[in-house]
Amino acid sequence: MVGYITRRLVYGIVTLLALSVIVFTLLYNSGGGPLDRLRLNPRMGPFIQQLTEQWGLDQPGWKQYLTWLQNYVTPQEISLQNALPLIAVAVAGVGTYLVYRFVLSNWRGAYILGIWSLAAFIAVRNMTIRFNWGISFQGAGDVWDLVFSRVGATFRLGFTALAIALIIGIPLGIYQAIRQYSFFDQLGTIGAFLAFSTPIFIIGVGLQIILALYLERWTGVKVFFVTGMNDPSYSEMSLIEKFIDTWQHLALPAISIALISLAAYARFQRASMLEVLHSDYLRTAKAKGLPRRKVIVKHALRNAMIPIVTLVSLDIAFMIGGAIITESIFGWPGVGRLYINAIGTIDYPVVMAIVMVIGIGIVIMNIVADILYGVMDPRVRYD
Repeated sequence: MVGYITRRLVYGIVTLLALSVIVFTLLYNSGGGPLDRLRLNPRMGPFIQQLTEQWGLDQPGWKQYLTWLQNYVTPQEISLQNALPLIAVAVAGVGTYLVYRFVLSNWRGAYILGIWSLAAFIAVRNMTIRFNWGISFQGAGDVWDLVFSRVGATFRLGFTALAIALIIGIPLGIYQAIRQYSFFDQLGTIGAFLAFSTPIFIIGVGLQIILALYLERWTGVKVFFVTGMNDPSYSEMSLIEKFIDTWQHLALPAISIALISLAAYARFQRASMLEVLHSDYLRTAKAKGLPRRKVIVKHALRNAMIPIVTLVSLDIAFMIGGAIITESIFGWPGVGRLYINAIGTIDYPVVMAIVMVIGIGIVIMNIVADILYGVMDPRVRYD
């Protein structure tokens, strides 16, 4: 398992390097320059000179890329607040050895993943770390602060949408498989195809019109808000008022994202469940007289969930970048909206930082998905 994870990390680093080269090349050849707008202001001369020297913008493209890469991976500040990070890493190392030495079940990978996740959480909470991602070309400030100041908003939106999609989509797919070709199954299939074929911006605008504007007109009550993350007076509200205000702003963008993921989870879960239900070992379980509920929940569901693991893992990774279109429609102050603005202004440092963060998330979540395969399917071996 350790050897497999090491190989995947090496492949992931190569993939990230290739991704950075491709994205940087596209930005470099996109036409115009990142400092063109700043040159319109004659007072920005010193700032332009600082950025030109820092990022080597007067150098050939390959030198500019190497300058960016060196700055991106170079820590600007690393300091320990106490000894807990070192203790956590040491305990995680010992725990990994013990698990690898004495645990023989399929849960070995999950145990190691849990140990290092907890160690990483403790380490990050008790240390200060910053990387030299540079300064925004549009004068918006330090890129590290700019990106991570919006990550919380993106996580709030993304994980809410993911929870809605999982809670509704997976049970829906299971029920459709159990009731194959029923009226409910046909209705769910039509609904899934409609959700897949409808662009996200139409879903978002439609929800704004129906559930925000028309619903307020019909009921006379402001149920949902169409833009922003919180009310301007949020800091003065009570705890209950803050909770209500948060959901009034969060509901519509989360639902618009969740609808497409929900349809995907339902269709994948239905197809996977049908394949498992018609397998030989399920027929054997039924022939032994096991209750239908036990056959479905204990024997069928576990194997039918394996394809969903990959889908959910990739969805979690893409949430780092946020639902770009949805954040723009609803004025949500997340990473996706920042990404759109940075592309429009050819802001190299911001665009590259966000793309690489998304890429790192995808690499990590793919490794997590592979580990979970070994937990859910005893046939999977990585040794």
